[in-house]
Amino acid sequence: MQARLLTAAETHPLRLLVLRPGGTLADVDFANDATEGAFHLGIEANGELIAVGSFYPEPHPALNAQHPYRLRGMATHPAHQGSGAGSALLRTAFEHLHELHADLLWCNARVKAVPFYERAGFHREGELFDIPGIGGHYLMHRILR
Repeated sequence: MQARLLTAAETHPLRLLVLRPGGTLADVDFANDATEGAFHLGIEANGELIAVGSFYPEPHPALNAQHPYRLRGMATHPAHQGSGAGSALLRTAFEHLHELHADLLWCNARVKAVPFYERAGFHREGELFDIPGIGGHYLMHRILR
């Protein structure tokens, strides 16, 4: 597996397949994709893009940090879930975020993804909440050092 920086458009097919099945490209073209300081990562195996994630400089009102980043659009192809691709993507992101002097990474994690994020050192914050049309989520965060 190999990590590389992507354009936002390169993340769209996996976002659509995993996060918005039956949706449209407009559903996975996030407003923050073009934010200054944003970056997009992918993991490839045998020339195929199998995992993606996007990272935005963005605070969360419930979390205190000087240089927070948000993770959004994390998706691993169903045929490669459990292969370590998502973990490899996060390890690469942590290195890149360290270079950017980020001190916190947060995300809104789907209920089924909570164990994955906990294994990666994230902690739940607050109560379960619903994102209409998507389902239950928890605010999760990890302190970066």
